Amino acid sequence: MKFVKKPISAKDYDEIKIYTKKAFENIGSESYRQRLVYKLLNSAKVNNQNDFFSSLLRALNSRKNDEHVKRLSRKLEWLFPLSPSNFEKIAYSIIMGIMSVRGE
Repeated sequence: MKFVKKPISAKDYDEIKIYTKKAFENIGSESYRQRLVYKLLNSAKVNNQNDFFSSLLRALNSRKNDEHVKRLSRKLEWLFPLSPSNFEKIAYSIIMGIMSVRGE
């Protein structure tokens, strides 16, 4: 896969983290989010973008009409495909966003 080097700023990482947090406030239980974070961490660790985004998008698909999910999806669509170094930063922004959701 050929990577197009897109300029990704600190603002982009912050937006992804915020959109992720707001999107996941209404998705699943605390234990569901913990299992998802564990799976996403394992995919990020081995730089498996396909598995990472497959798991993420499956979770987001349950709330596809939510405005925060739409914002996150549009942002990720704009950034994709990602170089390995950008993928790692985006992946950890998403994971941190999910982890920052407060439990019920």
